[in-house]
Amino acid sequence: MTKGPREPVFHLLLLLLYVRPACLSGQHRHPTRYFGHIAENSPTGTPVDGVLIPLEAGVCSGAELDGNLYGNYPSDFRIVYDSGHREQRGNLFLVSAKPLDREIIAMYELTLELPPMCQRRAAVVQVEVSDRNDNIPQFTSGNKTVEADELAPRGTVLARFDAKDGDADRNGRTTFYASPESSLLHVVPQTGQVRLVGSLLGVSQLTLRLYVKDCGDVALVGEPVFLWVNVRGSSRARRRPRALSEGLTYTVTVSDHNRVGDLVFTVPDQKFEQRWFEVMSEADSPVQIERDSGRLYLARSLLEPAEVVVKIQNLRVMHEQLK
Repeated sequence: MTKGPREPVFHLLLLLLYVRPACLSGQHRHPTRYFGHIAENSPTGTPVDGVLIPLEAGVCSGAELDGNLYGNYPSDFRIVYDSGHREQRGNLFLVSAKPLDREIIAMYELTLELPPMCQRRAAVVQVEVSDRNDNIPQFTSGNKTVEADELAPRGTVLARFDAKDGDADRNGRTTFYASPESSLLHVVPQTGQVRLVGSLLGVSQLTLRLYVKDCGDVALVGEPVFLWVNVRGSSRARRRPRALSEGLTYTVTVSDHNRVGDLVFTVPDQKFEQRWFEVMSEADSPVQIERDSGRLYLARSLLEPAEVVVKIQNLRVMHEQLK
């Protein structure tokens, strides 16, 4: 008789032991993941795009919310309960608590925890701070002064400029240019190299003003720098009397940026009464020369810069030596 009242209690304990693990398993399910983004330097209170966290319908209201954010710098964001739009009632937004800077933090990973009655599982939110073109590119060095030989061949690199931009992707890519443009100097947009594209004979000094800009939709242009090129007389030109009897040679650097058929060099006129020009390089030379004019043309494409040697033959001296 004494066992009767205890049997229901015993069965109830067995039922609780069976059900409790199932209830607990719901609390340890994998969290729900959300991915959002916000533009850097957006005003305080800007919602994070792509993050809309639903609440348990009918059992949780804004007054009952007591949520917490955890992760890296959670104080940069706030949880907002939306009650302004009927179709979005019972949802949470994530808004910025201050203007964010991508150059400091580009990605946040936050965990949102709410009371159990409002949230079945924790929410993990990744927020990417997208780049805004707000950094002006800058040259890493200032003005430069270089010297160049008056007989320096076309394609010679006289200087190189570098720049930096704190933005990301295309907003951080830079290109270089000169303004006003020069007929003797060319700025390679991608590398910042300044190449000689004309003859320096008779020139004493050149001045080039260079700019750098980024590739954003609205390009930002940095402050300019100047390149001064002082042209010195060639030592080969000063040995001209000896060259008249022995001939002259020039080492020409041919740029890999030239196209087949481009004029890459013109041998300076030495006023020989009778002369002709020849390339002294190997048989598969990448250039062809007009023997009577000294114009040098690219004959085949180059994967890297190449050097060729051009010689001026003084035919008058050669004929006298053969007599």
